Formats: sequence, C-alpha cells, structure tokens
Amino acid sequence: MDDPVIWIIIIAFYAPLHFMLPVLFLFIVGHETETMRKQLIRRALIDAALSMVVAFALAVLLVNNSQIALAMVVLILFMLAPFIRIFKNRRVI
Repeated sequence: MDDPVIWIIIIAFYAPLHFMLPVLFLFIVGHETETMRKQLIRRALIDAALSMVVAFALAVLLVNNSQIALAMVVLILFMLAPFIRIFKNRRVI
C-alpha cells in the first residue's frame, strides 16, 4: 500500500461518496428555505472536506502500522461525520 497510485484510486472512489451523500440527503429530506439549504450544503461540504482529510491521515497511519482492516473502518465511519452537523443544525418543522 506504499504505492501512491493505490491511494489515488482509493480517493477517486471514496471522495464522490463522501461528498455526495450529505448533499443528496439535504436535497431529498430538506424542508428549509433555499437560502438555508444552500448554507447547510456549504457547511456539509466543508465538513466533508475536513473529515476526509482527517480520515485519510488516520488511514495512512494505520496502513503503515499494518492495520488495514481498521483503516477501512475509519474511512467508513468518517463518511458519517458530515451528518453530525446536518442533524445538529436542522430545524424541526
């Protein structure tokens, strides 16, 4: 897993899911006004970017310590990180 091409392939498949799941959730379930929805989407994208950086930093460290299974679990769990702010900032109508 030291080959950079492998990490580029992993990021290429991981990034669209990581960014699109929160945005799709906001489009499908959202009852907010257009302005509020845009703010929530912007915040979700920022959260997704930050959590993706942290997730890959942890995954690289874990893979270097020969803990590949735990690295995969970390990547999957960090996909849920943007949803924390979404649920925290949602207004119940």
